[in-house]
Amino acid sequence: MVTDTAKLEAFRKEVRAWLRANLPKGWGTPEYKAPDPFSKEAHELGKWWQKKLYEAGYTGFGYPPEYGGIVRPPEEIAIIREELARHGTPPGPQSLGLLVAAPALLAHGQEWQKKRFIPKILSGEESWAEYFSEPNAGSDIANIQTTAVKDGDEWVINGQKIWTSMWEFADFGLIACKSDPNAPRHRNLTCFIVDCHSPGLTKLPLRQMTGNAEFGEEYFDNVRVPDKNRVGEVNQGWAVVLTALMSERSGGGAFWGGGAAAIAGAFTRLAAVRAVVDLAKETRRFGKVVWDDPVFRQKIAQMAIEAEAMRCSGQRMVARMRKGWRPTNEASIVKNFQAEMRVRNGDIIMEIIGAYSQLNRDSKRALNNGDWVYQMLRARGATIEMGTSEVNRNIIAERILGLPR
Repeated sequence: MVTDTAKLEAFRKEVRAWLRANLPKGWGTPEYKAPDPFSKEAHELGKWWQKKLYEAGYTGFGYPPEYGGIVRPPEEIAIIREELARHGTPPGPQSLGLLVAAPALLAHGQEWQKKRFIPKILSGEESWAEYFSEPNAGSDIANIQTTAVKDGDEWVINGQKIWTSMWEFADFGLIACKSDPNAPRHRNLTCFIVDCHSPGLTKLPLRQMTGNAEFGEEYFDNVRVPDKNRVGEVNQGWAVVLTALMSERSGGGAFWGGGAAAIAGAFTRLAAVRAVVDLAKETRRFGKVVWDDPVFRQKIAQMAIEAEAMRCSGQRMVARMRKGWRPTNEASIVKNFQAEMRVRNGDIIMEIIGAYSQLNRDSKRALNNGDWVYQMLRARGATIEMGTSEVNRNIIAERILGLPR
C-alpha cells in the first residue's frame, strides 16, 4: 500500500509538472488575457488544449482503445481531474462531440463511423453540433418536420433547425430527420452524420440577452448525405436521439470522454462557492460587510451544500458508467438540479452585489469584468436547453416515480 501511495503521489507531481510546462503563457496571472467567449480564438485555444491533453494521455477515458480511447487506472484518472481542476485550464473547443456525438456513435454507429470519428472527437481535432430542435419541435423532439428522402445511395434533407449549440465552428453534426411521413411518432425518424460545410446548408446566429450568439439556426435546402452516414437503422432514430439527449442531460458523454469541460464542471463547484464567499467578504451593503449578515451566510452555505451534492452525484455517475451503466431517465434529475441550482446561485450573487447587477461586460465599472452578471443571465437558458425544466419534471414524475400522466 505504501508503494502504491508513493507511485500515485509521484504521478500527481508528474501531472503538476506537465501543467506548469504546457498551460498557456501567463495562465493564472493577471497578465493573461483570455479570448472572448465563443470567439474563433477561444475555439482554437480549446482545440489546441484538448489535443495537448489527449497526446499526453490526460483525456479520452472511457472509450475502447480501438476507437482512440485512453486506458488508465481509476486512481490516475481521479488525480488528473483533480489537478486540472486545481490549476484551472482552458475550456475545450466549442463542440458537442464529447457530450453528445461520441456516446451516440459508440452506442449506435457503424464500425467505420466509430473508428473514423470518435478518435478525432476525443483529441478535439473535429467539432460537432446537434441538429435536433426545430421551431415547432423544441421540447417535443418527436414532432420533427425536417425531412430526409432516400435518393439512390444518398438522402436529401430539407428543413430548419434552431437553437443549435456549438453551431458556428462545427465540422460535423448529428441530425435527426423525419424519414417516413406515414409512420407513427417515434418510429419515423432517422439520424445522420452531416458535413457542416455541405452545399445547401445555411447557418445564422441567434443572439441571446448575454450578448453572445451561442446558438444558431440552420436551413437545409436539398442537402445531400450519403447513406453510409446514417446512424442506426432507418426509422429507428428515436433510440439515437434518446442516447444523445440522456448523455447531454447527465453530462455523461463528457464524463466518458474525460473532456476538460466535464473535469472542471465536476470538480470546481466548491471553488466557485469559495469565490462567492470572497465576494461577500469584500462587498459592503448599507455600510455593512455582506458576509457579516447571517442571512447571506446561510444562503451561501446552501450553495455549498448543493455544490457538494452535485459533485458527489457526478462521482457516483462516473463510477457507474465505468461499470457499463448508461444514463436514462435519471439524467433528467441531474439536468434539472444543476439548471435550477445555477439560477438560484445567480440570484444570490445579484443580491450580494446590489446595484452592480445592472452592469454587464461592456461596462468599465462592472464587477469581475461583468462575469457575475453574465453567469446569472446565462443561467436562465440552462432551464430551457437539453429539455425544459417542465419537461424533465414530467419525465421524473412519470418514468421514475410512476405517477399518472
